[in-house]
Amino acid sequence: MKHAIVFGGTGMLAGATKWLINNADHISVIGRNKHRLEQLYPGHDNSDLRLVALDYKDNEALSHFLRKTIQTYGPIDLIVSWIHSIASDAIPIILDELTHQKRPWRFFHIKGSSDDLPSILGEYTVPWNCLYRDVQLGFKIEEDVSRWLTHEEISNGVISAIHYDKKQTIVGTLYPWSTRP
Repeated sequence: MKHAIVFGGTGMLAGATKWLINNADHISVIGRNKHRLEQLYPGHDNSDLRLVALDYKDNEALSHFLRKTIQTYGPIDLIVSWIHSIASDAIPIILDELTHQKRPWRFFHIKGSSDDLPSILGEYTVPWNCLYRDVQLGFKIEEDVSRWLTHEEISNGVISAIHYDKKQTIVGTLYPWSTRP
């Protein structure tokens, strides 16, 4: 990967973000909290890594960031997105801004266990050059007891989805829904 962007990669996706830092030529990690961004890679001096404090609910700032980063670092190959529903315009803006790229790019959309893929995809127009990848987070059942996924399990599931370029990945299980924690 030459150019990757991660939205929301400082919490439960921190492990996947660190893996991407080591596997992309250039990476921008976008987070709303500057302190958490700095904790991700303290004292970094890697010029191929940008830690960007940006509120992706700010539509103009998001559009400007995407245009500027493409202009500066070239086309984007991969976006990993853990964007909460409070930023309802963020994903359509990302998809729209990258529709102008002349080559395909991969969009890994991380979602919670209760998100419904058909209804989500119905909300967005996925451009011709976007290879949409769905990563849905579930839960684990161990010895008849259910629990939520750990950050490590989530990151490893996302890494696997990226590495194997899976169109749909379920990390953990979603069934039976009635047994979730």
